[in-house]
Amino acid sequence: MSLGELSLSEGVEQAIGSEELFFSTTDRHGLIRSGNSVFVRTSRFSVDELTGAPHNVVRHPDMPAGVFRLMWDRLLTGRPAGAYVRNLAKDGSDYWVFATMTPLAEGFLSVRMAPRSRLFEAVRQAYRYVADVEREAVEYGGMNRREAALAGMEQLEQLLGELGFGSHDDFLTEALAAEVAARGRLASATYARPWAQGPIAGVLAGTEALEALLADLVRRLEGYRAFSDRLVRSSARVLDVARRLDHAVVAAQAASEMVADTAPVLRNVARVMATPTRAAVVALEQLVPKLAALRSDVTDLRFRIALASLHNDMVAAFAAEVVDGVAPPTSLVEVPLLCDAVHENVLEMSARAQQVNQALREIVAGVAEAGERLTAFRRFLGQWRVLVLRHGAENVLGDLVRPIDEEFAASWDGMDMLRALGWEFESSAVSFDVEALGAQVARIRAEATDFLDAS
Repeated sequence: MSLGELSLSEGVEQAIGSEELFFSTTDRHGLIRSGNSVFVRTSRFSVDELTGAPHNVVRHPDMPAGVFRLMWDRLLTGRPAGAYVRNLAKDGSDYWVFATMTPLAEGFLSVRMAPRSRLFEAVRQAYRYVADVEREAVEYGGMNRREAALAGMEQLEQLLGELGFGSHDDFLTEALAAEVAARGRLASATYARPWAQGPIAGVLAGTEALEALLADLVRRLEGYRAFSDRLVRSSARVLDVARRLDHAVVAAQAASEMVADTAPVLRNVARVMATPTRAAVVALEQLVPKLAALRSDVTDLRFRIALASLHNDMVAAFAAEVVDGVAPPTSLVEVPLLCDAVHENVLEMSARAQQVNQALREIVAGVAEAGERLTAFRRFLGQWRVLVLRHGAENVLGDLVRPIDEEFAASWDGMDMLRALGWEFESSAVSFDVEALGAQVARIRAEATDFLDAS
C-alpha cells in the first residue's frame, strides 16, 4: 500500500489562530484538572465537562496509537514530550495542534499550538499510513491494541527515518523548534499590553525579558549545532581515510617480512610504524560515541530552549487575557506551574550545556591525540621509504609506497581540518547564564503571586 491510497474520516476542521495557545493540566492518570479559554472554546466542552474528564475525551479516533506510545515513552522517563495531534471536538469538528507535555510533581502540563511549519503535511501523510497499519494489525493480524500501538510506533519511526530524521528525538526537536519559530516572536508583540499597570505589567515585562534571553540562546545554539554536524561528518571522513592508511601500513608490514632475511631493519621499522597508525585509528574511533553524545545533548538543549520559549509565551498569553478581561484574574494561578516547568528546563539546560562543553573538550583532546600519532607515523614512514631505496627493495615494496603516501596525505589534510574545526568549535563553547534566566523566571512568578494576592 502507499500513502496516497489511505484516507482519514472527513470532518469540519476548525481554524486555529497563530497567536492562540491551548493550556491544560492533568493528574498522573490523565484526568483534566484545568484548562484555559482556548481549550474550552475549541473543544466545545464546558469547563465543568472538561474538569475531571480524561484528556483523551478530545482524542480523534483516526490518531495512530503509536504516536501516544512514543510520547509516553518519553514522559515516563521524566522527559517532556511532544507530537502533532488531531483532536475531536464535542460537536464533531476537529482541529490539529502541536502538543507538548511536561511532567510535573503530581501530573502533567500541556501547552499546544496550531501547526504552521512545513513538516506538518508530511506528518499528516505519515499518520494516515500508520493508522492504517494499526487497523490492519488488529483486524487481520490478530494483535491486541497494545501490540498494534507498538507496531504503529515502529512504523512511524521508520517513516521519520525516510523523512531524514535519525531518531524520534531528532524529529521532535526539529518539529518543536520549527513550530515555535513559525509562531514568531509573539510574547513581545501579540501579547504586549503597554497600558497594563502594576504586577500584571511586571509579568508581561518579565516574559519579554526572558524571551530575549532565550532568543539569544537559540541564535548561538544554531551556530553550535551547525559546527557539531560539520564535526560529525568530517570526523567520519577522516576515520575512513585513517582506516585505509592503517590497512595499507599493515600490507607494507607483511611485505617487509618478505625481505627480512636481507633487510631486517625494514621489517623492524614497518612493525614500529604500524603502532602509531593503529593508535590514530583507535583515537578517532573513540570520538564516534563522544560525537554522538555531543549531538544528543545539543539536540536536547535545543528542544528545551524551544519548550521554555513556548511556556514563556503561555505565561504572556494568560497575562494578556487578564488585562483584556477575557479571563479572570484567578487564571494566573497557573503561572507558577509554568514557572516551575521553565525553571526545571533551565536547570536541565544548564546541565546539558556543561555536558556539551565537557564533550567538546574531550573531542578536541581526542583529535590532538590522533594528530600526535600521525606525526609519529610520519617520522617512521620517512625512515621506511629511505630504507626501501637503500636496500633496493623497490621491486617488492615499491607498489606499496604510493598508496601509503596518498592515504597519509589525505589523513594529514583531514586532521588539519579537524583541528581547525575543533579550535573553532571550542571558541564558540556554549555560555549559559543560568542565574540570569532563573532571575527572570523568579521575577515572573513573584509578580504573578503579587497580582493574585491583590486581586
